[in-house]
Amino acid sequence: MKGNITKVDIKIGFIGCGRVAENHFKAILKCDGAQLVAVSDINENLASFRAKEWGVSFISPEEICNNREIDAVFVLTPFDSHFYYSAKLLQNGKHVLVEKPVSMDILEIKEMEKIANQERKMCMPGHSYIYLPELERFKKIIFNGEIGKAVSMFSSEIYFMPEELIKKYHGPLQEVLCHHLYLMLAYIGMPLRVQAFKGCFRSDQIPTGDEQLIVNISFSGGALANLYISWAAEDETSDPWTFKVKIIGTNGGLHFSRRDIVNKTQEGKLPLNYPLYDEMFEREVNYFIHKCIENGEEPLSNLKDAADAIYILNLIKASIKDNDVKTIK
Repeated sequence: MKGNITKVDIKIGFIGCGRVAENHFKAILKCDGAQLVAVSDINENLASFRAKEWGVSFISPEEICNNREIDAVFVLTPFDSHFYYSAKLLQNGKHVLVEKPVSMDILEIKEMEKIANQERKMCMPGHSYIYLPELERFKKIIFNGEIGKAVSMFSSEIYFMPEELIKKYHGPLQEVLCHHLYLMLAYIGMPLRVQAFKGCFRSDQIPTGDEQLIVNISFSGGALANLYISWAAEDETSDPWTFKVKIIGTNGGLHFSRRDIVNKTQEGKLPLNYPLYDEMFEREVNYFIHKCIENGEEPLSNLKDAADAIYILNLIKASIKDNDVKTIK
C-alpha cells in the first residue's frame, strides 16, 4: 500500500486529549514533516484547554473526520470508540494511528484492516514499544538466527498505579498486557496454550480484580513465555523489573530494561525520569509519518498482530475465569 503524501508537512488531528495525547504531542514536536493542527474530545473543556496550550484549532470529532486539510488522525479515545472513529476517518481519506488496544472485538479490527486496504490508507496500531531501536533489533536478531533458536521469553511491567489514575483505566489486563502480547508475537510467534492468574489488593478501586497478572504460555516448538504485569508496587531493587524483556536462545540471549537510562526531571527533583518511555512515542510517530505514510511501508506491528493479540488476550481472560489452560485454535 503506497502513501499519497510526500515531502510536505503531514497535517495531524487528535481525537482524544487525555494523558496519552500529551506523549504524542511531544513526539510530533520532534518529528520533521509533521504538524499538529487540530484537536477534539467529547470533553470540550479539555479539548479547548489543549488547543490553547498547544496553539492549534479546537474542533469537533466530526469536523476532524471531514476536514480535507487534515492528512492523518491519531485516535486517542477509550478503546470502545476506536472502531467508530477509525472506520469513519479511513473512509474520509485519512491515515490513522489508533491507540492500543485497537479494539476488544477481533471482527472490528479485521473490518478496520479491510477498510484501510479499500481506501489505500494506513491504519497503524499504537503498539509503541516495538519502535524502540533495542526492541526492534530483537526481532531482526532472532529471525537472523544470531542467538540460535529462541527457547524462552520473560517480560514484565511493574509499577504502583495511583488511585487517581486507576479511575481512568480498565485494569492492566486490557490496558497493558497487549503490549507484551504483540512483542511475544513478533519474537516467538503464535502460541499453543495459555494459562493465567490474577491477584488484587485494592479490589474496591480495581473492580476487574486484575491488579496483578501472571501469564504462562507454551509454543508448539517447545518454547515457553512468562508475562508478568503489576500495578501493586514499585520495584526499587538493584535489578528492577519496571519494564523488562529477556529472550533466551540456544546460542545466546537478549535483554532490555526501560530503566537502562534514568535521569532527574527538568526541575532536578524526584521522581526520576525514564527517557526511553518518551523515545518510544517519538520513534513510533516518526515511523508512522515517514515510513508508513510517505513510503507506504507496513507498520512493525500491524492490524493482524493487533487481532492476534486480542484473540490471545481473550483466551487469557477465559483462563482466569475458568481456572484452566486454554488452547489456541
